[in-house]
Amino acid sequence: MISLYLWKNIYRELPPPPPQTPLVLVRTKESYKIWHDHLVTINRVDRYTLGANIDEIFRSLLEIIFRATFGYDKFEKLSLVSQAIAKTDVLKFFLQLGWEHKALNNKIYGALILRLDEVGRMLGGWKKNLQEKTPTNK
Repeated sequence: MISLYLWKNIYRELPPPPPQTPLVLVRTKESYKIWHDHLVTINRVDRYTLGANIDEIFRSLLEIIFRATFGYDKFEKLSLVSQAIAKTDVLKFFLQLGWEHKALNNKIYGALILRLDEVGRMLGGWKKNLQEKTPTNK
């Protein structure tokens, strides 16, 4: 059996557990991975025009969600979550445009839209929660 003294010394040397990554960030990263894996299969003209635009929107969405996750000010978080919701809507629009122009097949488009719908619902719930906690200026 481990003595109490030995257990306390072992416990002190262990690194702290990693912080829990929010599910909305995880789902957005999964969506980006699907997109990034498919990006190389898109024909050259679409890849460097529409594909580059979608990729930029995805990366900015990830950045905004990351900043909102670790922000301290509730007003800043509310602003960032609102921006993330708008980015998600714009991203869905450009993905639909790519699907209509046959740059994305049905399987990839469906997988991305389903995940982004889930991300949008999570962001909407997060925004509602922040609005309830944040006092209004009336």
